[in-house]
Amino acid sequence: MAGKPNGSDTAFTGKKEVKQSNHDVYTIPSCMAPWADEPLYLVVARWGLQQRRWINRNDIAAVFHIPDRRASFQLSYISRKKERVACRTRYVPAGGSGRQRVEIFIDHVLPAPDENLTHAPPRRRNVPAKQAGPTSRGVGSGMAGNTGLWEKLLKGCREGREDE
Repeated sequence: MAGKPNGSDTAFTGKKEVKQSNHDVYTIPSCMAPWADEPLYLVVARWGLQQRRWINRNDIAAVFHIPDRRASFQLSYISRKKERVACRTRYVPAGGSGRQRVEIFIDHVLPAPDENLTHAPPRRRNVPAKQAGPTSRGVGSGMAGNTGLWEKLLKGCREGREDE
């Protein structure tokens, strides 16, 4: 999705003002200006694709001027958005601490799905539609409707002991 750099016809500053109060301002590298209107995870994914190398949270934090924690969230989000980003993930031991550092390699950034397409597959003609409403999974109290069963079982056990 190519667009005007940050909605401006003048020089691109790189600072991205965000609309949500719980999101901080971040910096978009000048090479990412055409995608400034996309969500941050897609801009990061496109940047990672251009790098043609494994990237980690420290790389993202340094380039986009965001906190390490937020950079980690971006890595996590990218690796889980399979419908938009094709990537590989690896875990590299972090120097001597026994922890592992996550790195991703971006293979492709896929185009946005067409909004006109329906996501539900067509239903076969000979299969009836499922009924809407609550369904029972057969999980719950096995004693429902058998209020006297437990007492009968206990009584049977007690009578069996008296025979001995």
